[in-house]
Amino acid sequence: MSESPSTPNLKIGPYSIRRGDDFFVIAGPCVIESEGVTLEIAEELAAISRALNTPIIFKASFDKANRTSIDSYRGPGISAGLAVLNKVKARTGLPVISDIHDPSQAPIAAEVLDMIQIPAFLSRQTDLLAAAARTGLPINLKKGQFQSPEDMIHGVRKITQSGGGRILLTERGSSFGYNDVVADMRSIVRLKSLGYPVVFDATHSAQFPGKGDGRSGGDRRLAPHLARAAVAAGADGVFIETHPRPDEALCDGPNSLYLGDVRALVRNLKELFALIPREEPQAAPNQSTKPRDEDLTEKLRKIKLIIFDVDGVLTGGQIVYAGDDVEIKYFHVRDGHGIKIARRIGLEIALITGRSSPMVDKRARELGIDTVYQGMKDKCVALTAIMEKYGFIREEIAVVGDDIVDIPLMRRAGVSFTVPEAGQDVMAEAEVVTRHRGGEGVAREVIERILLAQGKWPAVMERYFA
Repeated sequence: MSESPSTPNLKIGPYSIRRGDDFFVIAGPCVIESEGVTLEIAEELAAISRALNTPIIFKASFDKANRTSIDSYRGPGISAGLAVLNKVKARTGLPVISDIHDPSQAPIAAEVLDMIQIPAFLSRQTDLLAAAARTGLPINLKKGQFQSPEDMIHGVRKITQSGGGRILLTERGSSFGYNDVVADMRSIVRLKSLGYPVVFDATHSAQFPGKGDGRSGGDRRLAPHLARAAVAAGADGVFIETHPRPDEALCDGPNSLYLGDVRALVRNLKELFALIPREEPQAAPNQSTKPRDEDLTEKLRKIKLIIFDVDGVLTGGQIVYAGDDVEIKYFHVRDGHGIKIARRIGLEIALITGRSSPMVDKRARELGIDTVYQGMKDKCVALTAIMEKYGFIREEIAVVGDDIVDIPLMRRAGVSFTVPEAGQDVMAEAEVVTRHRGGEGVAREVIERILLAQGKWPAVMERYFA
């Protein structure tokens, strides 16, 4: 079950951070250079965490895919890098975070990481955010240098509607002309209005991007001042890149802090944090104060009809031919049970599919579904007929689709769902991305979610367990 902004604690590894009450730090080298250097940094950070009683999450990248130059050091790669991070966890007890750059990396990284980071340059990549959300891990979503604080709500929605919910938002400066970034402390206040803990990236905000002859420059002297300003502005935590010999670091050395200076800075920031009143975040002007989850619940309460696509939703999308006249489709038994429950409770169910198959008619008869439209090249024709027949309005209809032919239906629905393996265009249209893949329990998940929102699920449980 994902956590919403109303959840008081954010669990990251062994830590349970109370938003607004607990100061925490994300710190480590920009990239894993060697096992020895990485463990040296991690052990010192663990000592600082114990001495100052402050949660520290260890950060190091196994691959920096967004280096300025193709000749820049990127890291040891995912397999070797995760092995080093696993040793950090075992030796220090610190939870670990690293960034991913491709959706395929998410499930692999989740085997070791306690938290996934989305790089600022990739903060709008729908497939990447959805893949990270499906791991179930907390996510640190860094604000792109090209985005306003309010733009981050769209990334948040991509995560929450893909099954995630434990989110940090990180401010790391905004592009300012060429080769410079500016950290606007107003962004801290505006990001907090979205309802999630906000982290300030002190060292990347001291960068001069691309100004170092094929690498980023920076001025590490600025980072402590920016960090203090961010904490005073209301930041819940601070992100620090550090290295025992930053002038020799293989990545982001100019803006990285000396490892020996981190303890005093963390102590100073924690003392400052204790002095700043922690207020409930206020919504930005013209921004609804109602969380997204509550908006969706309100929509789900109005649903009276669920329209399912078949191939790729009620099935995994595979079509098996066992002869000239024999077509095999695989349906899930829990989907069937869920549909029977929905009809018993009073929800109408309809099937609209672009193909024609006698197996669909047979499955519909088994489940008591009377409204079935097959061979529909334009699915909106079927939708119009259904609305006219039953008198439904748009807000009373939910649509579950998986491909571009379903987009016109999804745009006309009160709530639209899709499956996690759907294409990016379909993902962008859907309000909710299911946890289950097509043919593996999608219908049951959608039905349960709607009945829970409508307060009807207890009646189902009472019927089966009274």
